[in-house]
Amino acid sequence: MDITQLYYFIVAAEQEHMTKASEILVLSQSALSRSITSLENELGIPLFDRKNRKILLNRYGKAFLEDAKKMVEQFEVSKENLTQLVSPNIGNISISFMHGLGLRYIPSLLKEFQHENPGHTLTLDENNATIITKKILTNETDLGFATQFQLFTDLVYTPIFKEKIILITSDQHQFAHKENIKLEDITREKFIHYNVDTELRRLIDSFFIKQDIDINVYYDGLEINSIIGLVIANMGIALVPESTIQNITGIKVIPVLDLDLDRTVYLIHKKEGFISKPVIYFKEFIFSYHEIEFDPIT
Repeated sequence: MDITQLYYFIVAAEQEHMTKASEILVLSQSALSRSITSLENELGIPLFDRKNRKILLNRYGKAFLEDAKKMVEQFEVSKENLTQLVSPNIGNISISFMHGLGLRYIPSLLKEFQHENPGHTLTLDENNATIITKKILTNETDLGFATQFQLFTDLVYTPIFKEKIILITSDQHQFAHKENIKLEDITREKFIHYNVDTELRRLIDSFFIKQDIDINVYYDGLEINSIIGLVIANMGIALVPESTIQNITGIKVIPVLDLDLDRTVYLIHKKEGFISKPVIYFKEFIFSYHEIEFDPIT
């Protein structure tokens, strides 16, 4: 059963005449007859009482006619909704981004984009990098902003910016009045750490393993907002991306002499498959925002 069959059935039912229905549909009577017969065979029940070219709905056909009209109407509504979603000027763009990016980067980016493009709508999803990747691969989101250790051949990764990972403490912490500290000084403090499923956790753990340093993880399994909150409360120290603590009071950035750590944030999308014009336009905007040469999605 398809929408065309339903549409043919509705016209035939309303005209109650094969010749008139075929003329309206600009279709041969034999083709119309085959379509209706195929529909009846699929349903397993006749819908019409036939007499020569005249056809009359039986009681089963009358019951199905109402449902058929609803299905065709819903299809048209859905088609119109999809048209609006992919419209270049008013379409929808679905993006996923890491938790830390929601503090400053994403709001700044989207504010500027929507100021220039008020007709577009945005569907936002805040998650960790692993889930963001899965959502892009399964077409649940159009674009992702994330770091990534594991690369998938089905995805395109464009580096859009790099930022330092810095040490923060409460402005009441003993480190707050020091010009700098050594990396080994961190090991004696209560360390507030990220959820094990996050790329930032993997990045930091990998760094300390390479340095052969053990940290004293006191609070574990957290996202960036909670980590910053605990640091402000002087419950421990933490390593955070530099962009996440701008304009936040109550914390102090502590220079660490032998800490050389940063993360790259990528714009991620599928390599193949349908990409709407609004998504292409938004990607072009992002590249312009970061002064990156635009490589169109094809």
